[in-house]
Amino acid sequence: MALYGKNLPNSRERENDKLPVIVRNKPKKIKDYNFKNPDKFSKEHLKILGSIHEHFCRQVTLSLNAILRMPIEFSVANVQQLTYGDFIDSIPEDLLTGVLSMYPLTTQFCLGIERHLLGAMIDRMLGGSGSSTISNEELTDVEVGIIKDTLKRILHFMPEGWQALIPATDEVELVALETSPVSAQIAAHSDIVALITINVEVGSDLGLMSICIPFSALEDVIMTMTRQSSYRSDRLATSDSRDFIINKLSKSPMPLKIVLARGELSLDAVMDLKIGDIVKLNTGLNEKSEIWIGDELKYLGSPGQVNNNFSVAIAEEFKED
Repeated sequence: MALYGKNLPNSRERENDKLPVIVRNKPKKIKDYNFKNPDKFSKEHLKILGSIHEHFCRQVTLSLNAILRMPIEFSVANVQQLTYGDFIDSIPEDLLTGVLSMYPLTTQFCLGIERHLLGAMIDRMLGGSGSSTISNEELTDVEVGIIKDTLKRILHFMPEGWQALIPATDEVELVALETSPVSAQIAAHSDIVALITINVEVGSDLGLMSICIPFSALEDVIMTMTRQSSYRSDRLATSDSRDFIINKLSKSPMPLKIVLARGELSLDAVMDLKIGDIVKLNTGLNEKSEIWIGDELKYLGSPGQVNNNFSVAIAEEFKED
């Protein structure tokens, strides 16, 4: 019997229509996870810790270069997380360790620096050439005192990087100085810590400085340690940050200059000046003195004396007209 119209599918085509469509996906990558020492710091947290301490290194480099007048450079070499036991096992024996405390970190953390680096800095501060003078033997009381002062000078710049993230960050306190890193027990051996390794160059001396921060110290502020929140804290001013900035500015030193009188002399007259000569000025006895703050003339005043010290009483605000 002949069929007219559309061609009917054969049996093989009908069977192919019923077959399911198989889509082959690429195998998913499996991320390794260490259940014994789990990761508690994300890559973002480690990156932010690195940027905080890069700012710290820049400030310390500028300050010590100006004070010691010799080439000094601090730079972040690596930021990683590991157990506190691994950190203790990896550090050299000649490391001097300072136990530190800083609000809002809830627990203590530590800074370690090699002895020969501190010795070179101290030798330069005392007028030497910048060669290391600290031996690996027991430190004297004088050496301990100088080392503490040097570490406090370095740690003065640490809160600045944190304040961009947490405006209420307080100054760093040097709680203790340990000659053996094993004595600085700031965490259990199995606790996870963030280790910031810093390359230090003092003249021709090269060495390392390590900053070890336990996860427990950052536990209360870890949620704010994201790139977005750090940028937002720079743009949006809160009452706490405004008060902090005003408090910082109020303690900034400003040069004050008092001009009692003015006059003009020719260069020949200045060259011929001798002790006992009288110079005639253009300012009268009853005219007010100029009070300069920085490079700006702000007030006019009357000179006088208070408790055997020269003084000036502010009479009026200076106006250009």
